[in-house]
Amino acid sequence: MPVTIQTARPDQWLEIAHLIFHSTNAWYEKNRGFKAFSAGPDCGLLFPRTYAALDGPENTIIAWDSDENRIVGSCFVHPRKTHISLGILNVHPDAFGKHVAPKIMAHIAAMAQAAGKSLRLVSSAMNLDSFSVYSRLGFIPYEVYQDMMIPNFQPETIQLSPEVAALAAHVREAVPADVPGIVALEAELTGLDHTQDYTYFIQNADGIWKTWVLEDAEGKICAVLGSVFDPGSCMLGPGVMQTENQMLALIFTALSERKKQGATPIFLVPTKCAEAVRTLYSWGARNTEIHVGQCLGGCDAPKGIVMPTFMPE
Repeated sequence: MPVTIQTARPDQWLEIAHLIFHSTNAWYEKNRGFKAFSAGPDCGLLFPRTYAALDGPENTIIAWDSDENRIVGSCFVHPRKTHISLGILNVHPDAFGKHVAPKIMAHIAAMAQAAGKSLRLVSSAMNLDSFSVYSRLGFIPYEVYQDMMIPNFQPETIQLSPEVAALAAHVREAVPADVPGIVALEAELTGLDHTQDYTYFIQNADGIWKTWVLEDAEGKICAVLGSVFDPGSCMLGPGVMQTENQMLALIFTALSERKKQGATPIFLVPTKCAEAVRTLYSWGARNTEIHVGQCLGGCDAPKGIVMPTFMPE
């Protein structure tokens, strides 16, 4: 297959969107028996649109098949001051097993190495093909996450513990002035910097993002959780918090707010948060998948709790 790795043009976004839609649904229908995207193929535009707004269009990478004159693979590079994150990676169903993903990943790994930064991603532990692509390149897992959802979330029927209820009472929606406090919290707990991301979420120009924060007794932000609600993605995250009770308070608030819009978001919880996971089960949560946080180039495990998302990773 005569494939070259290129930078995508904005006029190729729709083709990329359709690739994301068909590739993801093909894998889930074959291996899980359901579709990942229930809206039409244009819903995949969320990905190039958002990553271009955050990082510039030059960070959308495609695999171009010159014989077929079409895109057969795509991925998003998410450069940050402290690291580079890898966005959603897709290969056209017709090109599954033809080494398109390794070519894309080798190109992006070289970019990260040239920049002197670690490369991070969150991958499905149930997709052994993709896990193998990352593992062969040298990615090392540092965190395991349970993808969870509560199909019939009824906040009025949930009995929160006194500790979680007290925290939930003080959760508020974030404002632009909160960004420095959020960045300071993330730096303390993870050593990472997502200033651009949180600024973008809170400004919410697209009308699809929400972000909530908690403050400690001294008025410092001690927990944050974002959320996206769009035909292309309905999730909680990203989030960073100090304790499991803070995480539960934010999840409860976010799910309650999204329910008002008719949404049932998926959210990723670290498996190490055993007490919180048990509490979420008591709320009616069920597992939908397992994901693994992985890193190439060395990284430390977070000191607190991190809830990743897929838009953006």
